[in-house]
Amino acid sequence: MIDRSIETLFHIGDIVDPCPYLPDKVSTLRFGDGFAAAPFYRLLLDSGYRRSGGYVYRPVCAACNECKVIRVPVAAFRKSKSQRHVWNRGQRVFEASIWPPACTAEKLEVYRRYLEFQHGKADDAAPDRYAAFLVDTCLGGRTIELQLRAQGRLAGVGILDRVGDALSSVYFYFDPDFARLSPGTYSALCEIDLARRWGLAYYYLGYYIRECRQMNYKIRFRPCEIKAPDDAGWHAEPGAGLTA
Repeated sequence: MIDRSIETLFHIGDIVDPCPYLPDKVSTLRFGDGFAAAPFYRLLLDSGYRRSGGYVYRPVCAACNECKVIRVPVAAFRKSKSQRHVWNRGQRVFEASIWPPACTAEKLEVYRRYLEFQHGKADDAAPDRYAAFLVDTCLGGRTIELQLRAQGRLAGVGILDRVGDALSSVYFYFDPDFARLSPGTYSALCEIDLARRWGLAYYYLGYYIRECRQMNYKIRFRPCEIKAPDDAGWHAEPGAGLTA
């Protein structure tokens, strides 16, 4: 766990909004200058920080502690039966490749369709918003883009940060035409496989929120380790496949 006094080196301010994950909750996110935080980012991952463009942030909600950090020990990971089915089917359909992050008309169109499919709106599909969120980075060449293509057609894009002994998933979006193939699960399996091939120890999935369907699927990647941002150590969620 990082010394919280280090936050003073990059802290910008806190933003209070209605929680997007839990009804009747208020979310407080602490934002920081990602360029100032970059030297510490591997440690910051364990303290609940995530990256968005050139910023880092973590939850500091006064009345809630439901956002947990979740990671998969890469060497121990084993696919479930359903994940093996998704993997085997995806191997026949998708071709995965690694690129530097970039904004293109092709990606903008897939991203627009994804936002409409998932959220019923596509306000963030403008080039400047896309670039600020998914191209700009405070980590330089440590941020990479995973592309999934099916017979040359862009099917999904994942943004990843490689920091120290870890690979951290930032965001993934996909063409709704491929939704039946579970591209989100397939992308995560590809990313775990990539971390294994690179000899990395951990794969970070972002936040796990037990009572939120959008966020609790992450517990299916087992074994996994979970901690509250201010906790000193990791533990196993019941049924997650690890001993505490």
